[in-house]
Amino acid sequence: MSEPEPQDVITYEQKTVEIVKEREKVEMFYDQGYWPILVILRDGHLTVREMTEKSNILIEKKVKPQLDKKFKDYQVTKEKFEELFKKASTFTEEEKKSLREKKTLSDSDVKLVIDRIKEYKLSKEQKSEKTIYRYVKDLTQAELIVAAGQRVVIGKTATETLYTRKAKIFILRQHSDDTWKCEECKSTLGKVGKMIALSLQIKQPKVECLAKLMSTIDMYHEDEQIRLFEQYDDEIKEIIKDCSFKETNHLLATFRTIYMLLKADEFKDEMKECFE
Repeated sequence: MSEPEPQDVITYEQKTVEIVKEREKVEMFYDQGYWPILVILRDGHLTVREMTEKSNILIEKKVKPQLDKKFKDYQVTKEKFEELFKKASTFTEEEKKSLREKKTLSDSDVKLVIDRIKEYKLSKEQKSEKTIYRYVKDLTQAELIVAAGQRVVIGKTATETLYTRKAKIFILRQHSDDTWKCEECKSTLGKVGKMIALSLQIKQPKVECLAKLMSTIDMYHEDEQIRLFEQYDDEIKEIIKDCSFKETNHLLATFRTIYMLLKADEFKDEMKECFE
């Protein structure tokens, strides 16, 4: 006789939209520990065990290409082996001895060492179920995720708690002094400036000017988006109630683009400063 299938008993009705204004909560969406959980819970209700599996897959998708790029042209010499063995802790003593005794290293030897190092570094980034549970506790206390119900098996007393995001969509209230100030942001804006200069055959705008322009646009859009959701909460919920997360994001991005075009005069001073 086959085991009965587990059943999910959901007791929480997820909100459509939640506006997050507190700085410490906004920062959780960018935290390396919390963001994978907030991302994977877009798809529905999950247990801590499922969150651990899915978040580690998400981390691998993000970290693995970075490691592949870093070690693409990495040169391995006999002299570097001791250092590499320490980093690649998955080597057995027999494997270490075999590699040390070789006079020269074949391409397959080098690949083996580099692959083991990448595996080790990836494992350091991934999280245990205990760690994910701690993150879930923090996010629950911050009221960004909630216990939504239980996964039960008929005839058994043991259950697993199911968690979900408090809302399908979070509108994050940024602060003007937080946006477009990071080094990666500056690098991006520098490249964007070069592309604009090439396309329009104009003088390349300064990074600082573009950062101010983008920050102004972001804050203006967020103010309007928050006003819209606060003033027309029921109407907006009705509009997007049947949308998937992907469709809702697309909807909001399209709204932003068209809205910004309609309100372009609001940024004429910043535009003039950058592109005069």
